[in-house]
Amino acid sequence: MAGIMIDAKVDRIQVPENLRYFRLIEEQKERCAEMGCQAEFYKFGLGQSPFPVPSPLQKALSLHSGMGTYADPIGNDEVRKAVASFFKARFDLDVEPGRVITGHGAKGLIFSIFTLLTGSVIIPSPGWLGYLPQLRILNIPYYRLYTHGAGNFKIRPQTLEAMLKGLVKTQHLLILNNPGNPTGGLYTKEELTVIADICRKYYTFVLSDEVYSLLTYDPSSFVSMGKIYPEGTFVIHSLSAGMGAGGFRLGSCIMPEGTSQEIIRDVAKIAATIYTSSAAPLQEAGIAAYRSGKEMDQYLEAVRNILRIITSKLAEMCKTIKGIRVTTPKAGFYFMADLNPLMNELQNAGIMHSNDLAPALISHPYHIATVTGEAMMAPYGDYFIRFSCTDFDGESALLEYLENPPAPEEEEEFFTRYAGKMIEGMKMFQKWVEDIKEGKFQMPNL
Repeated sequence: MAGIMIDAKVDRIQVPENLRYFRLIEEQKERCAEMGCQAEFYKFGLGQSPFPVPSPLQKALSLHSGMGTYADPIGNDEVRKAVASFFKARFDLDVEPGRVITGHGAKGLIFSIFTLLTGSVIIPSPGWLGYLPQLRILNIPYYRLYTHGAGNFKIRPQTLEAMLKGLVKTQHLLILNNPGNPTGGLYTKEELTVIADICRKYYTFVLSDEVYSLLTYDPSSFVSMGKIYPEGTFVIHSLSAGMGAGGFRLGSCIMPEGTSQEIIRDVAKIAATIYTSSAAPLQEAGIAAYRSGKEMDQYLEAVRNILRIITSKLAEMCKTIKGIRVTTPKAGFYFMADLNPLMNELQNAGIMHSNDLAPALISHPYHIATVTGEAMMAPYGDYFIRFSCTDFDGESALLEYLENPPAPEEEEEFFTRYAGKMIEGMKMFQKWVEDIKEGKFQMPNL
């Protein structure tokens, strides 16, 4: 019998960032074992909340674990009502439950929306890798919209308008990741308004990926694109980032204002075809999450402030390293380092393009595990690093914060106590940068 023949599009799908990240660590550990090295690895790559799942979700899941029936493809009535109420309370979005859909995580919902719509997709770069493989699987035309440090890696209105003006006059979809992965950046109301005006002008919808919105350090500073451009925005949310429940795989999408029930039925048809539905017990857990009131308020305030302390202070440490530029995180657990000012030194060290950065950083004796290059949709010639600040004991940090929140003058001590491994990792990163500048590093032959 002949071997299995693989469709050519599979080769065009990048390895997901988490798989690539773990593979880099395991391969370097094997090399280190051969030389007898047992030194620490500094983990800045995994984009996953370090905090435990909130108790209302755990209790609801346990209570409904016996539900074995198929669930509604876009969520039962109660979970859709709960999502609508939650978004009204949190982000002042007037959403009727009929235009809320839930599904198998944010990724599953995004795939359904991509399947639903016709036209091309515009993806800001650098950005989260997860969109691009889906578009390639579906063979949807897409365009990369490059962003730059001068604009804090946000979409520049004039660049967006120039791109849309040059495209075929048909429907388009703009990806907006706000708060941002990998930068930790946040769009202002004014910035969103200008982008929305351009999208209206050029028949462009927005897929607003707002999964980190609950982790905005100053909650009053977050504005949903669904508030600015309600008739043209698909608002994506999930339990993963803010509620520490990535493994639950439950996401939600607010469809644009005015979406017909026929289109909602089309989404249900697509969802039922791809993954049947999110699990029935998890829909019940979702109801508990979105309705848990004061207990969830306390949880979210604690995790938001713990991440603010740790992520902001690590970014400040990184900013002290001469020769690089660093974004200022406003939400979530990411920030991005721009090493383009060291391009000549990097290339002299054999680091010729963006995909070389991660293997160079993980090499002995540095052992710094990060996401770089193609894994964060960085242009081939740009040297960007995403730092994820999640390698700490989230459960202990959460318990301490809930019992005794640190005063501003106590935050440095809190940071030192819980972020010790990452502090050492940032010091090692500084050494790596200094070695690059002094010509002491040469890219290993891996």
